[in-house]
Amino acid sequence: MHQGQLSPRERDVARLVACGMTNAEIARSLGLSASTVKHYVESAMRKAGVTNRVALAMWLRDREGAG
Repeated sequence: MHQGQLSPRERDVARLVACGMTNAEIARSLGLSASTVKHYVESAMRKAGVTNRVALAMWLRDREGAG
């Protein structure tokens, strides 16, 4: 997978990060462990080339559009 190309699960998690959810909230929402969510967040940030959750949310918004 190329940088900037998230897996479907990474994209799901990134969308919830963009909604302001914590890892624990995302884990409950998706039926995952918090450590699994942490892995997905870190992987998505690495692929997006960003270093924090706000930048990930902005990166995702730029690719999916505001609406």
